[in-house]
This record gives sequence, C-alpha cells and structure tokens, in this order.
Amino acid sequence: MIKNYFKIAFRHLWKNRLSTALNFVGLTVGLASIMTLGFGVYAYHSADAFIENKEALYTLKTVETNGNVSDQTTYPLLGEIVHSAPEVIGATHIQGWNWPWLKVKDIETQKNTKYVDTSFFKVFTLPLKYGNSKTALKNKYDIVISEEVSRQLFGDINPVGQTIQADDSLNLTVQGVFKPINPYSSVAFDVLLPTALLELNPGFKQGADWYNTFATNYLRVKKDTDIEALEHTVLDIAMRNYQNTEGLKKLRLDSFLNYREGYNPTVGKIIKGSLATIFFILLIVVINLLNLNTSIIYNRHKELAVRKIIGSGKRSLIMQFCIENGILVFTALLLAGILFVQVLLPAMNAIYGFRFGNIHFNLGSDYPLLFGYFLIGLLITLTVGVLPTLKIISFPVVTAIKGKIHNSKNSFFVRNAFITVQFALAIIFICTALILNNQIHYMQNVPLGYDAQGVSIVKLNLDFKDREAANSRIQILLEQLKNNPYVQGFATTEVIPTAYHYNYNDFYDPVTKAELNIRKGFTGTGYSKTFGIPLIQGREFDERRDASENNSVMINKKAMEALGWKDIKNKQLTEKGGAEETYNVIGVMEDFHYQDMQKSVEPILHYYGGKRGLGYNNRYLSIKTTPGKETVVLNTLKKSFDQIPSRHAFDYELLDSRIHGQYKLLEGILGTVNYVAFLTILISSLGMFGLISLMARKRIKEIGIRKTLGAGVGKIAYLLSKDFIKLVLLACLIAFPIAWYVMDKWLQDFAYRIAIKWWMFLLAGVIALCITAVTVGFQSVKAALANPVKSLRTE
Repeated sequence: MIKNYFKIAFRHLWKNRLSTALNFVGLTVGLASIMTLGFGVYAYHSADAFIENKEALYTLKTVETNGNVSDQTTYPLLGEIVHSAPEVIGATHIQGWNWPWLKVKDIETQKNTKYVDTSFFKVFTLPLKYGNSKTALKNKYDIVISEEVSRQLFGDINPVGQTIQADDSLNLTVQGVFKPINPYSSVAFDVLLPTALLELNPGFKQGADWYNTFATNYLRVKKDTDIEALEHTVLDIAMRNYQNTEGLKKLRLDSFLNYREGYNPTVGKIIKGSLATIFFILLIVVINLLNLNTSIIYNRHKELAVRKIIGSGKRSLIMQFCIENGILVFTALLLAGILFVQVLLPAMNAIYGFRFGNIHFNLGSDYPLLFGYFLIGLLITLTVGVLPTLKIISFPVVTAIKGKIHNSKNSFFVRNAFITVQFALAIIFICTALILNNQIHYMQNVPLGYDAQGVSIVKLNLDFKDREAANSRIQILLEQLKNNPYVQGFATTEVIPTAYHYNYNDFYDPVTKAELNIRKGFTGTGYSKTFGIPLIQGREFDERRDASENNSVMINKKAMEALGWKDIKNKQLTEKGGAEETYNVIGVMEDFHYQDMQKSVEPILHYYGGKRGLGYNNRYLSIKTTPGKETVVLNTLKKSFDQIPSRHAFDYELLDSRIHGQYKLLEGILGTVNYVAFLTILISSLGMFGLISLMARKRIKEIGIRKTLGAGVGKIAYLLSKDFIKLVLLACLIAFPIAWYVMDKWLQDFAYRIAIKWWMFLLAGVIALCITAVTVGFQSVKAALANPVKSLRTE
C-alpha cells in the first residue's frame, strides 16, 4: 500500500512539473534561510550553556543621577562586598589590561587575556579539559589557557604543571586547560591570569583606588537572596569608601541572564529580528504551498471521488497528499541543508563574524538543531497536506463526479488573504531596506568636521624586542617624515578619530566651579593639522615646549560651551580625584565626529602625550600625504620598520577605510534585509506564477470564447491579472503603516538620522507592483496568445 502511495505521488509530481518546480525552489531557498537564521539564534542562546545556575549570577552596574548607566565600579569595591555580604558566595573581576606574549621554547603567541580573582571558578562553571578548577589560579603565578593555546604551545600533551614564559621575564605555571568557548558567549577569552599578578603592575596599582571606576564585577548569590537589600548593602559600602559620591544614585545588580542584551543591544536586536524573520519566512512558505496545493487539489476532484467510491477513506486520502508533500518538503530540506552549510553560513559569518566571532555547524554537538529542522519539515508537510484535503473530501461524491465542484467564496477569501499577507511582508522588508540604505548613506556622507582624505594610520605598538633601540630608530624615521615632500603632516597619539577610549572624568573650573564630565585622551604635536580639524581659539600642542606642555590641555567647542566660556583666555581645568591636578587650556578645536554617526559629539579633552615617537601615550602614527603618494611614503616606512625586530609586522590602514568599517555591521544588517526582501518577493512571485498558470488552465475555454468574440490580448491579460494587482495594492496599504512605525522607532537609536519620506513607500509599492506585473503578466499574455481552436476543443 505504501508503495502505491509513493508511486502515485511521484506520478502526480511529475505530471504537475511546473508547480512542483516552483514549490521546490521556494521551499529550498526558504528552508535554507530558516536554517541559517535559526542556527545563529541557536548558537547565541546555547553559547552560555557551560555556565550553571545563571539565574543566581549578577553583574554590578553604576547608575548615576543624570541617568547614565555603566558596568564599571572602583576596583576595591568587590573585595568589600565579599567581606560584608554573606549572601555573596562567589565574586570575581574579569579585567582586561594587557595581552602578554606567551612563550614555550621557540613558540610564542599572544591571545585574548583576562585577569580574574581566585574565586572565578565559583562564579563561572568553566569546564576544564585538564586541571582542577578548585585549585587553579590560587597562586599569583598560575595560568589557565584554552585548548587551542595549549595545542599551539605544547602539542597534544597534558600541559598542567608546565611552565610558560610571559613577556620574556615572568615564569607562569599551567594549572588548567579549558574546552573551547562559543564565540557568542558572554565571557570570551583565551588566557586567564590572577588579578594578584595584575596588582603588581604600577600603572594598574595607581588607578585601583576608590576613585577611578574601571572594574567589571560578577557575583554569584545564595538562593532566595533579597537583591534589593543586597543593593542597599553595596551602595552603603560605596558611600562609605568612594572618594567622590556626587552623582552616584545606586549600584544595581543586573541578572546575568540579560547581560548580553544590556552590554550590546545590537546583538539582541539582531537575534529578535532573526526570530521574527524565521517566522515570516515560514509563514510565507506555508502560505505559498497552501495556495498552490489548494488550487491543484480542486482540479483533482474526479480522481478523489473515484478513490472514495472504490473504498478509500479520509485517512487514506490524507496519507496520499501528505506523502506527496512530504517527498517535496524533505527533498527540499536536504538540499537546503547543503545550501546552508556551503553558502549561507559562510555568508553569515562574513557579515557578523568580525563583530561576534565565526560559528560553525558541528553534527556531533548541534544535533538538537537537526531534530528541530525535521519537526519544521513535518509541520509544513502536515499543514499543507491535511488542510486542503479535508476541505475537498468533504464534498459529496456525486457532485465531484459530475465536475460541479468549485472553490467556495470562503476559499477565495482565504487564498486572497494569504496572497495579501505574503506581499505585505515583502513590502515591509522592501521599505526597511530602502530606509536602512538611506540611513547608512546619510551617515557616511555627513561632514565629519575633519579631513580623512589621504590620512593613513600606522599602529606603533608592535611589541619591539628592544624598545629603547626601537624608539631611537623611530625618532630618525620621524625626522625623515618632516623632510618628505609628500608628507603634509603627521602625529603620534593615543587616540584617533574612530578610536577613542571609553575614558571619562569630572573636571571643574577652579574660578567658577562649573563642573563637567569629559571624555579624554592623549594627543600631541600635529594632531589638528594632520586630521584637518579647525582651531577656534588658541593653539595646538608644540613639542618644542615639551616640559611646559605636560600641564596643558586642549578641548573641543562642545566642552567650552558646556562650561559656559566665551573664550579660553587664562582658563584652567582641575581634574577631580587623587591630587586634583590643574591644567591650562591652550586651545579649542571645532567639534568633529570622533565616533560614528550613531552617537552625538560629546565634550572631549586632550592631554599632551609627549614628543612624537614611541611611548605609553602613543599608539598610532597618523600621516597625511599628498593624494596619490600614500603608497610611496608607506612602502618606504615599511622597509624601515621591517628592520626593527618586533613581534608584530608593520601594518597600516587608510582612515577612510576605518570610517567605512564603523558601519560594517549596519551594512551587514542591510545585506540580510535585502536578501530577505528578495526571498519574500521570490517565494510570493513563484506562488503567484503557479496560481495564474492554474487559473489560466482552468479558464482555458472562457479565454478561447472571448478571443473568438474579438477580445484582444491586452483585454484577456488584464482580466487574468487585475485581481492580483488589487491584492498587491491592498498589501501596500497594510504594509506602509507597519513599516513606518517599526523604522521610525528604530531610527530613534541614531543621534543623526534621516526623516522617513513618502517617496520611500511609493518606491517600495512600485517595486512590488512591477514584480507582480511581470510575474502575472508573462503567464497572462501566454494564455491570451493561445490558439482559441485548441482551447475550445480541450477536454
């Protein structure tokens, strides 16, 4: 019996080759897209699976009276919390400071390094391949490494107890090797070192006081802990110990379950968008199949009537149609899997991997996803196989045998509603793509307030083997740059446009006591000239006054206005905290966009970073060259740098590329939206193409008669396609308000944004109508051109 089911199914699929091909293409592309988006969501939500009891894990956030929220506090606070709050059973910092070079024999590597407290493994249940989590990191000179780092340094042996040399001077003992961590995990690192080791660093020790807020904290609490009461305890500790409590509202404990969404809202929006897109694509695929299957089944009424007469029951008929659809769905699912692994997953990694890490499908660990995809295939099969069949077999056998069966008004309504929903979703995605594209174009073309043309950025921190000798050589290179006719300006700085640290402090005017929270960084001689930033007042730093410049600062126009100054004559700023050093304000820069256009221009302050060359405050060498001469200057520079022994190779980047790179994630989202818009239009068009083909076949005699009576091709084409055009227009009316609401709300996240224009919706509607006209018109014209003699004698 089953054999006959499959035989009939294959015959029917082959007989209706056009609709089978249309369904197969739409299913394959749609399911492949669902697999890709679903895998991203799965990887995101399973990334922290190694952390047990996440509901008892919290992060500490600072909430200020002005509404600002950050995930940083003073460094000593966590120790006092552990000492004073018995409900905290484990706590740790995860502190980034530097990435030391790790060396074993002749092999050395530098990886993502975090400094954590000895109770780290009480907070995070990180699985170890080798070692004991209870004893790892107990000593100051312990180290825990990833399986990848272990294999790179030691091969395939168990390295516990082995020695690693850090930065050519420090011997560390391996106490553990942890298994690979998903790149989407909330806590990503390759190397763990104790904070006790970090506390030996003079620079860190100086800032690890009760004033500077740069520490991130994670706490594991007892079950049924009163979080609000614990927050009061933490705030009380801060109020008693912080050197500056002005503006501090509370220290909030946020659940680790919400950590990633809070830390990076963009990834949360991408995941929610992916889930919504999966639902929409699945809906469109099912609607498409239902429409085509319903139309085809109504043309098989006599076959079904005969089968009922010879004894086939409802179950048998439903089984037949489910097998037919199952063959189609699961064949498409198999091909979609290949498309997912070979094409779409690499494409998704290209879009999002640079920001969140590449993910890879592993059959051994990701089998739950396969089961999920199987269930989706089964759901589609049952939905499109059972619903139309139940409707058709409910008609009396006599009516079906006589061929008097027709789609009811309800069936037409349902079909038309489905088509409208399909195109409404497609138009929403088209509108989204148009608005997002215009927003990105706007941000990329707004005046930046500086000149990026011809500026190249060279990284100076190459980990030179002999830093003192390297500095001497680089000083000579910089003197040569001064005399190079192709070099218009250069500067060595800690910060550059597109790369300012999240580093703020409070400054006040010692005369008026006006206070301002200002972002800060180190620059030097030639900064404003190199980047073409206009000076409103005063001057920029001058290394010929090196000693006196250490007590000088430059600010931007925004800072001057916020302080209520008209000019900077005899103006000073005192930095709060510690010794409260006072600086002379020597210059005011015009406001420039040192961040991307999603953020507004904030007050900034520049310290003097010292003479041009290597130094703690000099991470970048920025060079302004004559247009077209960048390669000449940089190739000469590269040859000279290559002669200085270092662990990193000479590297540079055009500032234009860095600016463009700020929008890479948005462009990736745009690419995804464009793809989904194309996909929804494709599937909807395939379905519409199949429906118009079936309609033309059903009305073949009517078309023949109309042609015989003098109806032209245009009249007949209009007759067949007018209903579809009306449905698309109705879809536009539904889609436009939804698209406007969603995109207007989304644009509120941008400090600089476009206004949504009426023509964007008009263009989206015209695109949808043109695609519909081409899809429906092609088949309509083909039917209208058919020979009426053949049409009228067709049974």
